[in-house]
Amino acid sequence: MAERTCILSGKSLPRDRLIRFVAGPEGHAVVDLAEKLPGRGAWIELSADSLRRADDRKLLNRRIGAGFQDAERDITQIAEMLRARAIATAGMARRAGCLVGGAGKLAAEAAGFAGLLAAPDASEREMRRLSSRLAVDWTSQSLEAEELGRIFGRDSLTFVGIRAGRAPKLAETLRLELTRMEFFSVSSACQAR
Repeated sequence: MAERTCILSGKSLPRDRLIRFVAGPEGHAVVDLAEKLPGRGAWIELSADSLRRADDRKLLNRRIGAGFQDAERDITQIAEMLRARAIATAGMARRAGCLVGGAGKLAAEAAGFAGLLAAPDASEREMRRLSSRLAVDWTSQSLEAEELGRIFGRDSLTFVGIRAGRAPKLAETLRLELTRMEFFSVSSACQAR
């Protein structure tokens, strides 16, 4: 994965650990999660603390000529946008046939899975059992049971498997979106304490 330089720390980091901003038409910095908006972009490490420090030091103003409108509100919106993007990507993966929902269905198939999504309140024992049986490369507990259920049109769902072979690029995109969301949430939670 290509690396970019954080304007705050000066460190070269992989793009999944950074967030891009461009100058918006109203003169404020706009987050570019898809990394496709036109204009000169500025990259900042993907954490609430880094965004606050960059705002305090007016680094976005210097780099792209626009700063945050309200840093705390913008940080909250970024967290919500990262979560919505991960859920939307999971929805695309479901429609492409990459996701299988429910512990029973997963146990019945038991082959060809790259990842496992589990609700945070899922049984640790059941998660270990499914992870082992499916031989997944990664697991994530970042989406709530209601969010996993919504992807499948249900009230709630505890376990969702990501098939490896159906659409490998989409499965990898889902993993990256979940990683970005988790990283931002963890770094924000660490700063709030």
